[in-house]
Amino acid sequence: MVYNRCDFIRKRDAPMDRVQAIFEGIRRLRKEKRITLKKMAEETGISINYLSQIERGKTNPSIGILKRITNLLKVPLLGLEAEPLPNPFGPQEVAVVRRHMRKMLVYPRSKLKEYLLTPDLNRKLEVLMSESKPGKKKEDVWYSHEGEEFGLVLEGRYEVTVEDRTYILNEGDSIYFPSHLPHKMRGIGRKRCKTLWVITPPSF
Repeated sequence: MVYNRCDFIRKRDAPMDRVQAIFEGIRRLRKEKRITLKKMAEETGISINYLSQIERGKTNPSIGILKRITNLLKVPLLGLEAEPLPNPFGPQEVAVVRRHMRKMLVYPRSKLKEYLLTPDLNRKLEVLMSESKPGKKKEDVWYSHEGEEFGLVLEGRYEVTVEDRTYILNEGDSIYFPSHLPHKMRGIGRKRCKTLWVITPPSF
């Protein structure tokens, strides 16, 4: 499964209008929570005009912009699909996610790919595997949300900044921090970087 524009899309049978699901999800949730565009603009610092373009699918927002919106809506970034796809796992306690069943997130204007290794976002934790290719510097995006995070570098080198301290992680290194602390991260060096992240509660 492949997510484009931060929406889960089936690789083999994705209708063209599914690429608009993320934007429809934002509009639907905003209206359900009775948040006006003016209020959303005030809370996120994003202009009303740009928010309107996002909801109508007229632009490709950055991950930083999307995170500001999802923080206000209080939903994980991966939970914005307008019409959730059927969950093949159901509520059972034990769920095996086969390699070919992983959901993949592809961000606009980014060389980053993320795979959801847990079956869905309805559990107490979320596990992501991220892959980034070398290229131009990633946008400077800070995150802050409730919960805890653990990261493990599987390949390459990774830079994590938490508040005012920066940590350089090599293959095999790991890091833990409370998610409410402002943080940002990126792969560094000339090789592909692969990391594993455990986040609780699901918030990405």
